[in-house]
Amino acid sequence: MKHFLTEQQVDSFRLNGFLVVEDVLTDDEVAILATRTDLIASGKATHVPNTSIQLEPVFRTGERQIENQVMSVRKLYTLAVHDDVMWSFATHAKIVDIVADLLETDHIKMYTDQLFMKSPETGSEQPWHQDSASWLDLFPMDLVSAWIAIDEATTENGCLNFAVGTHRWGMMNKRQIQTQVSQLGQEPWPIVPVPLKPGSISFHHSLVLHRSGANVSKQRRRGYAVHYMRATTIKDESVKGAPKLPPFRQVRGHSFSGCV
Repeated sequence: MKHFLTEQQVDSFRLNGFLVVEDVLTDDEVAILATRTDLIASGKATHVPNTSIQLEPVFRTGERQIENQVMSVRKLYTLAVHDDVMWSFATHAKIVDIVADLLETDHIKMYTDQLFMKSPETGSEQPWHQDSASWLDLFPMDLVSAWIAIDEATTENGCLNFAVGTHRWGMMNKRQIQTQVSQLGQEPWPIVPVPLKPGSISFHHSLVLHRSGANVSKQRRRGYAVHYMRATTIKDESVKGAPKLPPFRQVRGHSFSGCV
């Protein structure tokens, strides 16, 4: 039995590696998320460590001076383990129902979360990548990310683009990705831009290739991404170079001995 999605939507996710669900959050919920986002980005949320804030490259290198702290931020991460408001969105019943349908389980943990700011003019691009390339210690490599649009995401301000079906290629190293990128945009691997309205969410598989362009508009493009995994996922402690994260929090269901 599905909680929220139809069988056709789940099949589409399995085939394409991503799925868009419109109007998951209300306008009021988006406003709460937007306000909390800027508070944390400002550095005034003292319960969130400064290590969770990453500036855009032009501000890190000193190429441009910081005039507005919030608008200089590229990314915020590991937020929900510190902030109750962000945790309330990571555990939002509608979002978790959709994730449960895609992962086919009610035993779910949050791997981590990230908030992408992409301000006008300085919001930088993110090249083609697979999320699991950074999460090499987790098996199986089939996490699901929920990318929540806080602002309207457009092709001009850097919405996500997915390479359809590429999660079926398996894990690739950087050289392999660079080689395969030349095939993207052609059948059977079309590139699909995914503009989103505030409150709509794109869900994607951790192996699907995706990217976002620089923000060349005058509009912000904030998006909150929460990464979910089955509670039966295995963490291989022998893998080197994986992110060091706080203990994984239970989103729904039960934990299992020997698993995350």
